[in-house]
Amino acid sequence: MPMNMQEWRDSTATADDAANVFRSLLQMVGAPDRTINSIRGAATHRGAAVVYVGHLPADVVERLAERVRLAVTP
Repeated sequence: MPMNMQEWRDSTATADDAANVFRSLLQMVGAPDRTINSIRGAATHRGAAVVYVGHLPADVVERLAERVRLAVTP
């Protein structure tokens, strides 16, 4: 069943919000601007909110993982 325009807008807004959160995380770990700017929020043809991440530099992923480890370590 096709989605209506409001559903698409809502999904796109949700995806954009999530992409902004991820961009801020990348900024926190010192990712280069080209990496931060490559993150995109979108809605699929079925209305699911998704965030396109693509390829991230390994050192950026390692810094993100270290932050997560510090946050969840008891």
